[in-house]
Amino acid sequence: MNYKYNFPAIFLIGPTASGKTATSIALAENLPIEIVSVDSAMVYKGMDIGTSKPTKFERKGIPHHLIDIVSPDRNFDLGLFLQETHRATKEILKNENIPLFVGGSMLFQKVLLNGIHDFPSDENIRKQIQKDIKENGIDFLIDELRLIDEETFKSIDLKNLRRVERAVEIIRITGTKLSILKKQEMEKFFDYNKCLVLGIFNKKSTLESLAKKRLEIMVNQGILNELENLKKEYKLNAGHQSMNAINYKQFLAHLDGKVSLESAFEQAFDATKNLIKTQLTWMKKFNFNNSMNAEYADDSDTFSDTINTYLRSFNK
Repeated sequence: MNYKYNFPAIFLIGPTASGKTATSIALAENLPIEIVSVDSAMVYKGMDIGTSKPTKFERKGIPHHLIDIVSPDRNFDLGLFLQETHRATKEILKNENIPLFVGGSMLFQKVLLNGIHDFPSDENIRKQIQKDIKENGIDFLIDELRLIDEETFKSIDLKNLRRVERAVEIIRITGTKLSILKKQEMEKFFDYNKCLVLGIFNKKSTLESLAKKRLEIMVNQGILNELENLKKEYKLNAGHQSMNAINYKQFLAHLDGKVSLESAFEQAFDATKNLIKTQLTWMKKFNFNNSMNAEYADDSDTFSDTINTYLRSFNK
């Protein structure tokens, strides 16, 4: 099996409000590591409060990568994430340090550890699919998928429009069933067995309570002012990908006069609770070398000892 990267790598994975940021910074202060953010919202410039982005003061003296790399009027996808990750890891290795991938974007973490099929994309075909949906409805596309690839039709989440569109796009481009393409060898990035995968967790009720307190802090810190400034500077609206991030989507609706502040807050909290539920489900899909309850996150010695042991194994 060929892997794109053949060097030590550490992954810190956990749900929202579990203490990943504080733990990673504490580790980076005492170990030869640099932090790579695995978060699809922290990449955006100016989106600081609503993403709970580590402050410049917190990042002082600790190299962070994949933060503030894209303006919020641009899209950010898996392809760009992998491109920026490659750039970051080259820089980290040049500094003779180890990458610590930290974040709750579970799909991105999974891709780095498990690999991905490098399926093609075609903007013209995507536009044609959008036209088909507009003229005939989504059921037209679902019927097409059922007729040309029944196995994918039965396994895919038909309520997830983006996944249905992407499946049909790949099939139209390649002329091959997606179910067949998925059986081909994937592109591999890291050897899971040679990585150190750490988990940080907590009870769902505790995470929700912490998330609600954090949301209250965001409002007090001025997320509405931040959002209003971003909206003016980049001419943002609800159609921009960045404005569909949790907190920004809900509070933008308030700024646009569609919902009250109280309603926006509750909707943001509900979205966060759903995210936590999804992330906790994702956590079951990872094989952790070590995990820690966030209630004891101040005791970073557990992870420090594990990381030191891991790094020594590469220096023998």
